[in-house]
Order: sequence, then structure tokens, then C-alpha cells
Amino acid sequence: LHAVQTFGYVIHEFDPWFNFRATEYLAEHGWTKFFHWYDYMSWYPIGRPVGTTIYPGMQIVSVWIWQVLGQIPKTKYSIPAEVRNMIPLLLPYLPNKGKGFSVGPMSLNDVCCMVPAWFGAVATF
Repeated sequence: LHAVQTFGYVIHEFDPWFNFRATEYLAEHGWTKFFHWYDYMSWYPIGRPVGTTIYPGMQIVSVWIWQVLGQIPKTKYSIPAEVRNMIPLLLPYLPNKGKGFSVGPMSLNDVCCMVPAWFGAVATF
């Protein structure tokens, strides 16, 4: 997660833009078209037969995680007035002073950035 913290949510893998485009293609067109896709934008000038030249693990897992996260309902929580009035008093004691922490929907790019870190964390157990 060092690269994500230092440089932000940017894909830092080998040939990152192909991996991102391949993940987008899989999400938009589905499994069958993905494995029969001939990508003319990579390996210029001849292109690339994606179905026979790719290890699709990251793309499949990224699309799956993105779809699962899309199923989580967006909710709004109401904080009682008594608690809201105490928040300014607690901000100086929070690690980020109340800045820089947000939770929201993840984009497909966010998932692609985090999958290598998630795989690394799982592999260390």
C-alpha cells in the first residue's frame, strides 16, 4: 500500500494501461467477448490476441470485486445532535485531525490499484 499512499490511486503494474483497458473491456462486454478480443491498441502495429496472451486473474477478480461493491446499498446515516456537537471538541485528538478520511463508492480504477496489494496481503498469511 506504500505506492497507493505515496502516489495515489494510480495503477503501478507492468503495462498498467493495458490491464485497465482489459478490465474495462471485460466489465462492459463480458467473458466470451473478452477471450475472443483482438486488441489493436497494444503491441503496435500488429495488435494482440488477448484471449491467448493474457493471465486474466487480475481482470476477473477486479470486475468481480467492482460488481460486489456495486451491490452495497448507498445509505445515509443520521447523527444525533448531541454527538454532532461533540465532534469539534474531538477533532484535535483524531490522527488526521478529521481530514483525509472518506468512505464512498470505489471506481474500477480504484479496485485495479488495490488488487495487487490485497493479493500480497492475503499471500502473507
